[in-house]
Amino acid sequence: MLSHMYPSPVNPTGGVFVHEQVKALRDRGHDVRVVSPKGWVPPGLSRWASYRDVKPRDQVEGVEVYYPHKLTLPGARLGSRNSDAFLLGIRKTVREIHREWPIDVIHAHMVVPDGWAAARVGGEIGVPAVGTAHRADVLDVPAQGAASRMRVAEAIESLDAVVTVSRAIGEATDAIARPRRPITVVPNGADAKVFLPRDAREARVRLGMDPDEPTISYVGKLVPRKGVDALIEAMGILARRPQGAPALVLAGIGEMREPLEARARELGIADRLTWLGKVPHDDVGWVMSAGDVFVLPSLSEGLPTVVCEAMACGLPVVATAVDGTPEIVDDPATGLLVEPKDPEGLAAALGRVMDDPALREAMGAEALRRSEADYTWAANAARMEDVYRRVISG
Repeated sequence: MLSHMYPSPVNPTGGVFVHEQVKALRDRGHDVRVVSPKGWVPPGLSRWASYRDVKPRDQVEGVEVYYPHKLTLPGARLGSRNSDAFLLGIRKTVREIHREWPIDVIHAHMVVPDGWAAARVGGEIGVPAVGTAHRADVLDVPAQGAASRMRVAEAIESLDAVVTVSRAIGEATDAIARPRRPITVVPNGADAKVFLPRDAREARVRLGMDPDEPTISYVGKLVPRKGVDALIEAMGILARRPQGAPALVLAGIGEMREPLEARARELGIADRLTWLGKVPHDDVGWVMSAGDVFVLPSLSEGLPTVVCEAMACGLPVVATAVDGTPEIVDDPATGLLVEPKDPEGLAAALGRVMDDPALREAMGAEALRRSEADYTWAANAARMEDVYRRVISG
């Protein structure tokens, strides 16, 4: 497995979803090694000095992980050349692994820079390479300019197989370049040991909240793309109702937290919000379960793993109808879909679910059923196994 997103001592929750896939593959009997390059930090850049202390080889829950260094410049200044730096950083490590432990297939997460580099090092050692496109690699990166778009196209064309997390991301990938094989859609999953139905009152008590308070839960970054500003505005609209606004618990970090808190004070709803900051992965299920409904107001998503996780908790989901989200949120069976940047629509959808216990229960039950059938890491690993077999057989 080749991924710049993977848990490490400096970021224990980074790329947890890749680690979950690795564990699921191991459960199916596969021996998996991970190469996850970390930035090489020149002396004097104290902000990133902790990356120098990452050991070149370590284990994460029994998974062998290699952390070679690669050149990284602040502010993504390498641009399209980041793929070259990635290849230079991982080439020696991958070759050494292959000599000691013959590799059957390389699976890269993100088509750039990871997939671009995987296709090239795989060609050098005679091993097929598979790349998974998530979202930014086929939506944001190509928009950065002609050179970046060309790198994405090169990756798509040179990989032995391209996997996407949703049909919408598959269509975006096909619009850039023609892959060697038809694209395979393999949705993300949820860790069944962390995300499962729990008692909402108990979850709220664990978080120091009123156990009887109607509650909405949100888990995600506090950045513009996640649309949390529309959620705060929607909470202000809900506060105008006779019963007032429900409680809102938010887990996540990002540069928007201070302005979001300021806006909540302006709207007079600051006392309705609980900000948890960064939460350990194993505790995220408790945060979700504190809610009667889970909300995701994003402006763009590939296929949001947090929705798979919320469904595994047996929660109805109110989300924006963007990219791959409508492929897993079935309105009105498992939740409700609204347009992005629409606080009024978001408030109306949240109010409808919160005010109708029977609807909420039916949606949550159906969400759980579909999660168990389609959106587990075990199901994801089984689908990936089929992709591996096809590329290995030629």
